Amino acid sequence: MLAPLVCVQVNALDTLGQTAELHCHVSGFPPPTLRWLKNDAPVVQEPRRISYRPTAYGSRLRIRNLDTTDTGYFQCVATNSFNTVSTHLYTTSTPHHTPRSEEHTSELQSHCIIS
Repeated sequence: MLAPLVCVQVNALDTLGQTAELHCHVSGFPPPTLRWLKNDAPVVQEPRRISYRPTAYGSRLRIRNLDTTDTGYFQCVATNSFNTVSTHLYTTSTPHHTPRSEEHTSELQSHCIIS
C-alpha cells in the first residue's frame, strides 16, 4: 500500500466574471478517492457554474463567472485505506476587469503532501 500524494495546481483568472480551474493531482495504492471542500464544507456543484469531475490524474474543479462569494479556502482531500491527506489554497477575486488583450493567467503549484 502507498499513502496518497496530493498536489493542487491552479490555472485561474482572478477577475470577477472569469473562469477558475483547480487541478488536483493524486496518486496512491489503492487509488484514493477525492473530495473538494470550500471552507471545510463539501463543494456544492451549481449547474453551468461550479463543477468538478474526475480526470486521468485526479480531479478538476471549475468555477465559471467568478463572484466575490467564491473567495475562500479550497481543499482537495484524497483518501485510501492507508491514509487521508489534503492540500489547500486560498482564492480571491478582484473586482476590476482587465481588457482581453492584457489578461494574465496565473498558475500556482501548491506544495505536495505525502503522508
